[in-house]
Amino acid sequence: MGKIAIELNIPDEILKTIDLKRLKRIVEREVIIEYSVQKLHGKFKDMDLKKLLREVEEEWAI
Repeated sequence: MGKIAIELNIPDEILKTIDLKRLKRIVEREVIIEYSVQKLHGKFKDMDLKKLLREVEEEWAI
């Protein structure tokens, strides 16, 4: 696992009121979502999305 340090431009009195463990979970989740979106974009960028959607509609009878 990688570790990073982030400097936030937020006053200390506000930072003292924040649950840092919760903030860490939120940031980790957002990073994973961003990574997943980039991977999906890479997989689908050379494909005909209209054709894929038609195939899905036919398969699922949407």
